[in-house]
Amino acid sequence: MTGNVEAYNLVSPEALANPYPIYEELRKTPVHHEAGGPYVISTYHEIRSLLHDPRISSDARNLSSTTRDPLAEPAQEESALPPGFLRLDPPEHDRMRRMTNRPFGPPHSPHRVDGMRPELHDIVSGLIDGIADPSRIDLVEQFSYPFPVTVICRLLGVPYEDRAQFREWTELGYSMKMAEKDLVEDAMTNLTGYIEDLVTKKLANTDQPAEDLLDELVRAREEGDRLSQDELIAFGVNLLVAGHETSANQISSCVATLLRRPENWARLVADPELVPSAIEELLRFNRFSEVGQLRVALEDVELHGVRIKAGEGVMAALNSANRDPRAYDEPDELRLDRQDNKHLSFGFGPHFCLGAQLARIELQESLLALVRRFPRMSLAKPAEDLEWRRVLVSGLAELPVNLNL
Repeated sequence: MTGNVEAYNLVSPEALANPYPIYEELRKTPVHHEAGGPYVISTYHEIRSLLHDPRISSDARNLSSTTRDPLAEPAQEESALPPGFLRLDPPEHDRMRRMTNRPFGPPHSPHRVDGMRPELHDIVSGLIDGIADPSRIDLVEQFSYPFPVTVICRLLGVPYEDRAQFREWTELGYSMKMAEKDLVEDAMTNLTGYIEDLVTKKLANTDQPAEDLLDELVRAREEGDRLSQDELIAFGVNLLVAGHETSANQISSCVATLLRRPENWARLVADPELVPSAIEELLRFNRFSEVGQLRVALEDVELHGVRIKAGEGVMAALNSANRDPRAYDEPDELRLDRQDNKHLSFGFGPHFCLGAQLARIELQESLLALVRRFPRMSLAKPAEDLEWRRVLVSGLAELPVNLNL
């Protein structure tokens, strides 16, 4: 299936403001292809099948040299990040995943992470207590960003006072501006070096009690398990980036979506017990990433009547799948009490997001605190004027709100 590439530019200013008409068009041809680019899969059931198909590789090293991505103009390839288990296939992926599950807890088993909820609640409360101006704030700067970055610093044993520096590195690392290509490469080199120093120090102090997640992984290595020093560094970089950037963006997106229709905010104020289901619905309803992770066909694969040849790239448009009317009743409607909400925002299959449960708790604790402390919160500028950053992971540049205390 082919079409006009300009119509599917998901990082154009128009698409950043509202990508959903593009997704609707893409779903008319569930397997879309532009000459020289990857196949774009846009429908829910086809994407679930794709993400669980061992013939589709997450290892970009298998990509044909002739395949490019016409949907975006990233200043960096995903391979600029050190290779981690997100970009590996079994059995290498399974080995790394098994090791990193140990401190996080088994996949889909929330018990260990749930034990962090009181600590996360205290962090949220402290941030809200520290708001200097009780009338109007930028929620991104004063809440959405500081909360998850505090959490991930504690998890990895990263000094909180370094947060401004690695925020600059990670924001550049996600940039999609071609003009910033050199800056992106420098930022990722610096971030990798930072984590390398941190891992090296931890390896030199294994006689000390474990205080964080990286400590646990380092000690597992010393006990004869199989995470190499390079793999520890790759894990640290990926978790540091993903562990604060995505959560910060989603907190702001959730609040902005609710405040766009004040009756939704009022409903949660009146019934905070709706927050868990509301978070799942907001994860489905909001966009997560403008472009999906590039995958590669290891052999010829037929999907929805289209033959994808070995070596060709495949991208799963998760945001489109989450609005597929064949999977959801009235998908463009925000239903805070939607049941059986099997959205794909955390992925599916072997590469299901390792930090999904932590992200859910961060979002739940954030929203619970905000609706309880600021029941009359409102947007301080029109929703259509909010600016979206041109980055791989969708996020607002700012979110000015009136607290209306």
